[in-house]
Amino acid sequence: MKVMDSFRIVWRNLWRMKLRTALTSVGVMIGTAAIVAMMALSLGLKESAVKSLENFGNLTEMDVDALRWYEENGEWIDVPEDKVKKLNMQAVQDLKKIPGIQAVMPIKELREQAKLKVGRREGYVQLIGVDVNESAAYRKNDVEKGSYLTGAPQEIVVAFDVSRELRDIEKEKREERRRKAGAGRHEMSQMPPPDIGGGDALTFNLVDRAGTLILSREYRIDDEPKYEKKELRVKVVGQLKKSEERNASAAVYVPINVVKELNEWVTRSRGDEVEEGASRRSRDKAKKDTFEFDRITVKVESREKVESVVKALKENGFEVYSPARELETINNFFFVIQMVLGGIAAISLLVATIGIVNTMIMSILERTKEIGIMKVIGATVLNIRWLFLMESGFIGLIGGLAGLGMAWGAVELVNYFGASGGLLDSLNMGYGGGGDPEAEPTKLAVIPSWLALFAIGFSFVIGVLAGIFPAIRASRLSALQAIRSE
Repeated sequence: MKVMDSFRIVWRNLWRMKLRTALTSVGVMIGTAAIVAMMALSLGLKESAVKSLENFGNLTEMDVDALRWYEENGEWIDVPEDKVKKLNMQAVQDLKKIPGIQAVMPIKELREQAKLKVGRREGYVQLIGVDVNESAAYRKNDVEKGSYLTGAPQEIVVAFDVSRELRDIEKEKREERRRKAGAGRHEMSQMPPPDIGGGDALTFNLVDRAGTLILSREYRIDDEPKYEKKELRVKVVGQLKKSEERNASAAVYVPINVVKELNEWVTRSRGDEVEEGASRRSRDKAKKDTFEFDRITVKVESREKVESVVKALKENGFEVYSPARELETINNFFFVIQMVLGGIAAISLLVATIGIVNTMIMSILERTKEIGIMKVIGATVLNIRWLFLMESGFIGLIGGLAGLGMAWGAVELVNYFGASGGLLDSLNMGYGGGGDPEAEPTKLAVIPSWLALFAIGFSFVIGVLAGIFPAIRASRLSALQAIRSE
């Protein structure tokens, strides 16, 4: 029997008992729709929770530090000091070997606050030293204006909000004097302070402009405090894109050697500079010591690999400081939810499977003579089983397609009423776009392509499995007894 002939026979038999086929498929349709709708709801809520978590930071970027304690059997255990990882270049190389990590950026911060002065504007900034070679692949795509660091000591790259942090102090003082002098005039008294409420600070461009980094330190001579100032001429070569990280809003990035030298200058006292002979030996010894970073930031290739990377980092003796640490808890919670909802919906699919078995057995009783004739004219046992398995499989497939369409309609209704009723906002999950108006809106339920294909394939397999017993029973019928039956 040819394959196309068998398909024509199957279609003819299903069409001949179309009412029974439709009623049997309804059970599969309801079961498939219930499973898909329940899974779509849990997947949508999970996606909303993850997007809401992204508001606290980029999940693919995380700060890495040495693991100093861990939890075991409900107790916190300190890691021995000799086992604590050192945040040096060896740690950078170890992090690069972890699968899923795209880039590694070691960071050293200035221990004192620095002031950046560009033209007449000045303001305090956070000076962050980065390894230019390691951070190039990490930060190049984040540059909005200009270019990234090349390694020259006078080059700096500023964060997006630095231009808004710098203020024209002299202008503010003049405006303040004018307001005091004209306090009796209404229009002057209503004048807003400069650089507040979206003034010219919003259009102030720092890129390709020269500036000065100003540092100060305190030292003592004969217990009398003295102050010294150090100025470093720099050029702003680039500006980063806007970031959701609040702690990096006023960051200025420089080569890591610059920060290292400035830290040595800040911490070195006047006495150390005077006593050259005694201090040179200690400085030479310090240079031989292994240089350690304050922290290391890593970038993961994709959000799907974040959980495995976090697990690998902990296994290698590192601690992770990122919202990504909560991903494992979210995934485990929604996995349980999916299993519970899927199990409840699978009960209706089990009932539908019993219905398919009953329909196929009734079909055997009605077509006993037809089965006997097919055997007499040469149909094999495999041909008979194939026909009945295909019939039951197509009943499941028809129900699966109808159930998928029913589930899609239900999901669209849930998303429509959820958006119009403000349910996402009330659950604090409606801000997954991170303030981007072009971002895709968050949905309560989603049907990914893999779930749709799984539903169709699973309903077909359920139909085939339900037809195994009727197919075996039909193939075992005696040809002569089948022909004689009425």
